[in-house]
Amino acid sequence: MKSNLISRILSWASIVLLLLFFPIYESFSSAGLRWAASIIVLSVIAGSGFLSYIGSKKEDKEINLLISSGLGIISLGIYFLRVYLEDLSLQKGGTAPFWITNLREFLLVFLVLFVLGSVFLGILREWERSSFENQSSLKGRKQSLVRDFFLGTGILLLILILANYISVMRNHNFDLSSKGVHSFSIEAKKILKEIPDGAEVDVIAFYPRPLDSTARNADGSSSLALKRIRPDLEILLSQLVSVHPGFKVKFINADVELDEIAEFGQVSNGNVLIRYRKAGATSGPYPEQKVGVKDKSELEDLERRLVQAFMNVTTKERKVYFTEANGERYSQTFQNLPNEKLVRFTDALSFLNFKSTGIGFQNNWPPKIPDDAEFLVIAGPTVPFSPEARASILDFVFKKKGKLFITIEQRGGEGFDWLLEAAGYSYTKGNLSQSPSRAPGLILTKSFRDHAIEESLSKKDTGIVFPYGGYFEQKPPKDPSDIKLDASILLETGGDVYLDKNGNGKQEKEEEKKNLPIALVLKTKSAVPVIPPTDPNVPPTTLPETKSENEGRIVIYSGTSWITNQYIPYEANYELAGASVTWMYQDVSLPAIAPKKEEIETVSLTDGQKRAVWILGMFLFPGLIAGLGSIYVIKRKKAGQKDAK
Repeated sequence: MKSNLISRILSWASIVLLLLFFPIYESFSSAGLRWAASIIVLSVIAGSGFLSYIGSKKEDKEINLLISSGLGIISLGIYFLRVYLEDLSLQKGGTAPFWITNLREFLLVFLVLFVLGSVFLGILREWERSSFENQSSLKGRKQSLVRDFFLGTGILLLILILANYISVMRNHNFDLSSKGVHSFSIEAKKILKEIPDGAEVDVIAFYPRPLDSTARNADGSSSLALKRIRPDLEILLSQLVSVHPGFKVKFINADVELDEIAEFGQVSNGNVLIRYRKAGATSGPYPEQKVGVKDKSELEDLERRLVQAFMNVTTKERKVYFTEANGERYSQTFQNLPNEKLVRFTDALSFLNFKSTGIGFQNNWPPKIPDDAEFLVIAGPTVPFSPEARASILDFVFKKKGKLFITIEQRGGEGFDWLLEAAGYSYTKGNLSQSPSRAPGLILTKSFRDHAIEESLSKKDTGIVFPYGGYFEQKPPKDPSDIKLDASILLETGGDVYLDKNGNGKQEKEEEKKNLPIALVLKTKSAVPVIPPTDPNVPPTTLPETKSENEGRIVIYSGTSWITNQYIPYEANYELAGASVTWMYQDVSLPAIAPKKEEIETVSLTDGQKRAVWILGMFLFPGLIAGLGSIYVIKRKKAGQKDAK
């Protein structure tokens, strides 16, 4: 009797512990506690099956309970294998091996099936045991057994509800979608787990609830569309808590919960705010960045943009030096011209963990660049640099692998051709006009090239207001070995812009429309050569990933006014300025995080395949069923005749 009681206790305990193991396992931060929990659960499941096997009669083994214990042990093994594969992927740089992702998805299916099978068979065995005891007990005992069984089942249901609650709070789930649209990829988790000890990242999503009254936001986005997005966002963002306990997720309806948005400044529905709070920080301003999601299609690359924003705000505080000895916008020359200053630009940098400091004659610049300088901003110099200053800047990029953010002043005397020639480009002055409705020299462009800077912009479709700038032209050197910088175009004017030679804002006959580069990204050339493929049909191999500290990086724009106080608030100017700066220290290749786009694969059948399907459906399957049915009827008839004799 005592052995039977222990067997029943272990049987129910194995079911309960197996269900609770998965949501509770990752709640333990200590590896020792995780090992202890795993050993306890494994021992109970194995002990339940072993005790049942040795306690039952030889001819009446409890097969269901044995199979239940076996499936439970296998499911734990599969779970630990998936954990090992995930850790293996996180340890590898770049993109996780494709076979690991496929294998984890394959194992996930068996994990779910084995857990459900183990629980079902365990409960079925208890039903069998209770039914057998009811048949061999007195009436009072039968009632007690039935009562105890239903009581135990009720307790199990409560435990299942508790397990579900823990799973929801910890957001443990099995994402069975083909592209993992409701979960973060391994590459994203690898980045998101890198929160400094004691720090927190607030993720505040501004979206209306599905039952809130409809309205239109100030930017024209429909509240109805935002309501449809919110459930998917809640599923995805709530998983950040399980990725790292430093994430705090909150949803606010900016149109209704006005008392909740006071601390966030000017916000509107349709945005996700990522805010970083260092350990011990009690007051702002905090590094933060907004990610706009206003349409269902924008959910496809949301993971990538969230990771980009996370990297931008959690980067360690860095010092950025602004040169101010050659008539730059940061210098005292523009202190009495509020619209021409860079106050809003420097404020934007402070939100991204950059501390701005000017260097001039008092700091022995030129030509000396501070020894601790990693990042230098040269914003619109009006006076050309001396040969000594140019040499210092070139050494800063090529030898020290420094970072440069440069904007050229069209009305100034510095065109940076001494730097651009190392990339095979040159700067050309010229009035760029777009349409009579805009002032001469002012254009609005959306013509971005693919780049990590462009990928992080949520408002790039609204365009960049780019006033009073020139453009870049290719100027290959005579000796190809003189190319020391890899150059790529970031932004162009678009095909509706023309060179306004007389500056009247009207397009004359001789003024043709051209698509001209106005922003370039330059990097010191990689030491690892790109080996061309032997097969001409195979695209060339991309350059290997390089850490930011191992290469000099430059972003250069052909105009300066777009980042001044007057124009930086317009359209996507503010975002582009911030993204250009944060890219300087971006080490992770965001293209490794694939967009979560559900692709519907279509299958087309040839005429021969269609004919084969028609023959199978019309003749083979019906004939097979009729033949097997006839054989079965004939055998039954013969067996009946034999029994009659």
